Amino acid sequence: MKSRHSPHPDLVLHSGKIRTFAANGSICEALACAGGRIVAIGSSDEIQRLAGPDTESYDLKGRTAIPGLTDTHVHLSEKGTAEMELVDCRDFYVDVNSVSDILQRLANAASGAPKGSWIVAHGSPMQDFRIEDKRFPDRHDLDRVVPDHPVSISFGAHVTIANTPALAAAKITRDTPDPAGGHIRHDPQTGEPTGELHERAQLIVKKVAPEFNYLQLKDGIVFALDQCLQHGVTTVHDIVRYAEPVRAYQELYKEGRMHARVSILPRVIESMIESKSLIELGLITGFGNEWLRIGGVKMSIDGGITGRNACFHEPYENDEHNHGIIRIQQDELNHTVQVCHDAGLRCCVHAIGDKAFDMALDAYENAIEHSPRKDHRHRIEHMGNWLATPKLMQRMVRSGIVAIPNIAFAYYIGDAILDCVGERRLTKAFPFRTLLKNGVIIAGGSDSPGYWPVDPLRDIATAASRKMRWGDVWVPEERISVSEAFAMHTTTASWVGFEENEKGTLEVGKLGDIAVLTDDPFEIQPERIKDIKVEMTLVGGEVKYQA
Repeated sequence: MKSRHSPHPDLVLHSGKIRTFAANGSICEALACAGGRIVAIGSSDEIQRLAGPDTESYDLKGRTAIPGLTDTHVHLSEKGTAEMELVDCRDFYVDVNSVSDILQRLANAASGAPKGSWIVAHGSPMQDFRIEDKRFPDRHDLDRVVPDHPVSISFGAHVTIANTPALAAAKITRDTPDPAGGHIRHDPQTGEPTGELHERAQLIVKKVAPEFNYLQLKDGIVFALDQCLQHGVTTVHDIVRYAEPVRAYQELYKEGRMHARVSILPRVIESMIESKSLIELGLITGFGNEWLRIGGVKMSIDGGITGRNACFHEPYENDEHNHGIIRIQQDELNHTVQVCHDAGLRCCVHAIGDKAFDMALDAYENAIEHSPRKDHRHRIEHMGNWLATPKLMQRMVRSGIVAIPNIAFAYYIGDAILDCVGERRLTKAFPFRTLLKNGVIIAGGSDSPGYWPVDPLRDIATAASRKMRWGDVWVPEERISVSEAFAMHTTTASWVGFEENEKGTLEVGKLGDIAVLTDDPFEIQPERIKDIKVEMTLVGGEVKYQA
C-alpha cells in the first residue's frame, strides 16, 4: 500500500480493477480519496481499514476504474445551450434522411411560434452528403414551409442556410460583397443569394438573430458538462469567443454547479476577445485553479473541411477553383502568435488544409526564433487528420508543436471527406501510427458537442480499431494500441494541459478524477470500447455522475 499522512478518507473505492495508468502499468484493487486527492492505493483490505465512520465506500464489484478522461478541443459553452434550445435537424441525433425531413422539423417549430419570430436550427456537418437529396436546403425551400419567420440553420460550424426573411434582416442582397474570410453563395443564373453562407459570412446573419440570454447560457454549460460526465470526461479544453462564458464559468464555480474541470481557450481573432486585452491584464497560461484556468488562446487560419473551406495548396475534387478560405493572413497570424508567445500565452491554431499547416508552422517558427522557449506546448488544432508529410512532421518535432487531431471526424464523416478531398490526399488519413513513430505528440479532441457528443471512448475505439461508423476499416495500418489511444485522453492530454502533475494517472497526491467502466477496455476487442458504459464518474473524489 502507498499512502500519505491524512485523517480518515472521504471516499474509498474497493474490490475493483483500478488501472492507474502510471508509468509502471500498476493495477490495484482499491484507492482512497481525501480533500479531493488520492491519498492511498493498495489492496481492498488495506484501503478499507483506513475508512472512518463518515467515509463513503463504494464496492466496484470487479469493475474497472481508470483516470478521468480529457477532451482537449470542445466548443462546450457555445454549443451547450444550442443542445437544449435549437431545433434539432442533425442526422447523427434524430431521424432525418431528406430535405423534406428537415423542412418538416422547421415547419413544426414555426407552427407554435409567434409570427415574425426567429426559427434557429442546427444540422450535422456534411449532411448534404448523406441525405437522399445530396444537397442542403436553400432559401426557397425554407421560404416555402416557413414564409413568415426568419429561419437560420447551421450545418456544423462552417455553413449556415438562411431564408429570405433572415437574409433581409441581415441586409444581404445580390450586391452584398463577400466579407474577408467568408463567402455568400449566389445563384449563377439570377445572381441572387441562395441563402448559403460560409465561414465569416455566417456572422452577418448571426449578428441579427436572437441570442441566448445569460441564464440560458449558464444552464447550457451545466447541461453540457453533465453530458461529459456521463462519458467519463472530467476535464475539457473549451474554446470561447466572448466574455459571458468566462463570467458564467466563474459564477458556476462559485455556485457549486460546475462539476467538471475546464481549461478555457479564448479565441483572439474573429472574436469579441482581443489578445491585447489578455496581455494587458498580464494573464498567462495556467492562471486559475484546478477547476477553472486559462489554457491558452485560439485562432483559426482557414475554414472547415465540413464546409469545403479548409485551405489546400491543390483545389477540391470536382471544384477546380476552390482551394478553401484563408481567414487570417500571414502577417496578422505572425504578429498574434508572436505577442501571445512573448506574453506567456500558449497558442492553439486551427489549421485543416496543408496550406494552413504551413502558415501555422511559419508563425510558430518565427516566434520561437525571436523568443526561444522550450516548454511552450503550442498546438495545431486538427493537424494529424491527413497530409502529415515527413517534412511537416519534422518541423513539428523540431519546434515542439503538439498536434490535436480529431478521429471523430473520420468516424462520422470520413466517407464525405474522401469524396470532397480525394483519395490521394487521404492515402494516409488520420495517420496516428505514423505521427507517433515520428515523435509527434498527439492528444485527442472531439470538436464537440455541436457536431457529435463528447465521447472519448468512441474516439479511443476508433483510433485503435480504425472501424468507422460508415462501415469501413479505414487505413488499418495506422491503428495505434489501446494504451496509446487512452494516452491521448489521459496522460498526454494532461501534459498538453500543463497538468501532468495533477491528473492523467491514479497515483497518490493526484486529483481524484476517476471513471468507473462496466468492462475492462484492455480485455475486449478495440472496436467494442465505444460500447462500454460509464457506471460512475468522480471529480475531486466526489461522485458527480452515477448511472
